[in-house]
Amino acid sequence: MDNRENRLPEDGGAGFQFDLEEGTDSFYPEDGEPFPEEGSGEAPEGEELPVPVEEERTIAFDAGHTGSAGPSGLTRTVAIGSEPPSPPPAEELPPEEPDDQAMPRRRRRFFRRIPKRVYHRGWGTSFAYTAVTLVVCVFIAVMFLRVFNDVLAFITDNRAVTISIDEDDTVDDVAGKLKDAGLIKYSWLFSYVAKFEGSTGPYQEGEHTLNDNMNYMQLLSEIAVQPAARETVWVTFTEGMTLNQIAALLEENDVCDADDFKEEARSGADYGYDFEAEMSTSSDIFYPLEGYLFPDTYEFYTNESPATVISRMLQNFQNKIDTVQDRMAEMGLTQHQTITLASLIQAEASGDPANMAVVSSVYWNRLNDPENFPMLQCDPTRNYANSTILMSGHTAANERKAAAYDTYQCTGLPAGPICNPGMDAINAALSPETTAYYYFISDDNGNFYFSETLAEHEANIANYLD
Repeated sequence: MDNRENRLPEDGGAGFQFDLEEGTDSFYPEDGEPFPEEGSGEAPEGEELPVPVEEERTIAFDAGHTGSAGPSGLTRTVAIGSEPPSPPPAEELPPEEPDDQAMPRRRRRFFRRIPKRVYHRGWGTSFAYTAVTLVVCVFIAVMFLRVFNDVLAFITDNRAVTISIDEDDTVDDVAGKLKDAGLIKYSWLFSYVAKFEGSTGPYQEGEHTLNDNMNYMQLLSEIAVQPAARETVWVTFTEGMTLNQIAALLEENDVCDADDFKEEARSGADYGYDFEAEMSTSSDIFYPLEGYLFPDTYEFYTNESPATVISRMLQNFQNKIDTVQDRMAEMGLTQHQTITLASLIQAEASGDPANMAVVSSVYWNRLNDPENFPMLQCDPTRNYANSTILMSGHTAANERKAAAYDTYQCTGLPAGPICNPGMDAINAALSPETTAYYYFISDDNGNFYFSETLAEHEANIANYLD
């Protein structure tokens, strides 16, 4: 309410008048004097209450705000000294519109929040939980690595395996065969990968030589891709051929590259045959597969992998060596000794099976009399050391191996076979003639001359070789 119209009147005006004492700045009573009661009509002691003059005064009730031109809003004329006017009724304002930005009023909660009870486990329980968690994590990590390695074949053996696939084999059938052969561990995972890659068949019917170091995709590529019509060739390997000669003949017939074949033969791969467990692992061996590539006539595809060629020849050797296992045991020979001795007989008497048993008797007589004949003195072993081992490089390792093969330097049998013998030479090694010969020679026509003493031997040389 604007009280500017109710100010005290200026001097000479009507209304209440108070005489302010000099030196005072207030019309309040002195300290200790009572303040006149409201509406009592009595003035403080010593003062007279002025009689109000009846007049009308206009009082403005400000309903809003006052501008510079004077009061605004509601006005009412009242008599001075009468009862104070009652304020005008409150103006009805429009209902407030809801404010979307205003925070919602919190509802009064009828239930008091109860804090959660915290349970503290003992150290034993905590240790058990930790141990179980670690075991589970380790198990998951190990399984992940096993599955990962099975799919990608990072850490595997270098082992060749031959499996046979039928025309109506499904992807699950193939996966089972691969697992049985030890090429994969998880047949269900192989089936899933094959289905994911869209390699669910048909598969190439027939035998496939695969390797442990092939991953899932390589295995699928080997068996699932239908090759175009390929040319085949027949190749005959004669008894007594060396591994280098076999490699050259394969390249000549467009079967595989000679260097690739020799590298595969020197890799020491495991092809999964039983006889491989009895092969020598000596560091003096030059070609681990020398002597075990059975000479025969084979049909190959052109541009075939060296591993497939080798596997087929080793399978033939396995079939042949199984027939003489009992005889080797009777003679007290190991498989490696038998093939090594057979290779010497094959190299000396190649093409003359009738003389092989007699040549075998010469070597047996010398082996049984090491005091007088510590060395076999077989010329083909010296030729192999010079033409095969040293021709690949005059390194310290090759010189050591050459000495281990040269029976003019080493005692007894050489470190390993010097060629790949046939069954005639193998049987001759296991069934020698009973003779007293310690020497023999052969001329350019293939005739053999045997002798018991060195003097007879020198005479034969003079008579038939000079």
